[in-house]
Amino acid sequence: MAGVRHDEGGAAARARNGEGGAPQAADAGGAADPRTPAPTDALGAGGARPPLPAPGSARDGGGAARPRWQVWAPWGAALWSLGYAALGLFWAATGDGFPFAPERVDPVVGPVVGRLGPAAAWAVVAAAGLPAALLALAVARGARAARPVAVAAGAALSGVLLLLMTDVGLLTVVGYTPYGIVGLITGADVGALYLAALSDPALWHQVLCLAGGFLWALTALAHLRRRPGTCAHCGRTGHGRGWTEPAAAARWGRVAVALAVVVPVLYAATRFAWLAGIPLGISEEFLREGAEQGMWTSGSFLAAFGLGGAVLTLGLIQRWGEVFPRWMVGLAGRRVPVALAVVPASAVAVLLFVGGIAMVSGYAQLVGEQVAGAGAGMTLLGHLPTSLFPLWGAALGAATLAYHYRRRPSCAACGRGPAAA
Repeated sequence: MAGVRHDEGGAAARARNGEGGAPQAADAGGAADPRTPAPTDALGAGGARPPLPAPGSARDGGGAARPRWQVWAPWGAALWSLGYAALGLFWAATGDGFPFAPERVDPVVGPVVGRLGPAAAWAVVAAAGLPAALLALAVARGARAARPVAVAAGAALSGVLLLLMTDVGLLTVVGYTPYGIVGLITGADVGALYLAALSDPALWHQVLCLAGGFLWALTALAHLRRRPGTCAHCGRTGHGRGWTEPAAAARWGRVAVALAVVVPVLYAATRFAWLAGIPLGISEEFLREGAEQGMWTSGSFLAAFGLGGAVLTLGLIQRWGEVFPRWMVGLAGRRVPVALAVVPASAVAVLLFVGGIAMVSGYAQLVGEQVAGAGAGMTLLGHLPTSLFPLWGAALGAATLAYHYRRRPSCAACGRGPAAA
């Protein structure tokens, strides 16, 4: 493979071809050596890969060649943290609206930060505000010393915002959206309940935390990609990592898809059984109460929503997930854009994992109630499908990542990756 070295004066880089041994050097005027043929394609002359770009060079994604999102992500994170600091000052000054106040937090499935107590919640809110904003501003303005701190702090803050400051409420609202829309059209009570859930300030605080979590995750990723030898555009380093290669990703991606399909099928099986009058994992009394209150009808909507998601998940390993099928008039035969699958699947994976973490974190209390005989008529078998939501979210995220690795082309900026067909 070709190597890269810089001359002592730093004025020009000389790359030596590994096959022919003829130097590819630029003269003082910038003209290429006429003895060296120019590469004819992405692999270079004779099928050899081009030399790896020098760290920080334009082809390596450094400097002005960085993708735009790596420029605006730190500024976005700074603006978000400044806004959150202002919101925290408002809560402290007015004493109203604090989302982690004890009376606002569900002791079983509420946000983990809220269940740690007001002192811990206020500490997290304060750290996510002005200190984080100052760090993001320093990074956005090019302070190199702040970059290692930004990577660690960005990853930690992203995890806290996404996993510890949200609960199952956001997932519930998203899952009930089809049923809520039907209720709004038909005038059923569920329509009014859905609108009430949408108007809850706690819900929009969770949306705000999700937005901040993604911004800080992007900020950390942007600075990880500024490491020497790493392409800012694709993240490849030139050092082979077998698990990210398309063939390897296809193998572990199939396992992830299988897990991401099994969980919603189990969830749907229990909900459809209850709708059919079968007390699978619940008592007869609870089955009757749920039927009288319409719980199993709404549950069947969620089950159908989950099964639809399971079918779409299969597309991550099927040909129709890469090429639009024939019955899709106007799109048949065209390649499915990678982002069309990756973006929504990633969002759903986060919601499932976040909601699942909130439920599982309170699962010990539910188990204790069942053991003590104080449960609401649902056995551990009835709780099992929802307790697997974190697995569902993690598996869907892994399946989506495998799909991305399997379909990403060679990088136009650094030339790394599989050869174009």
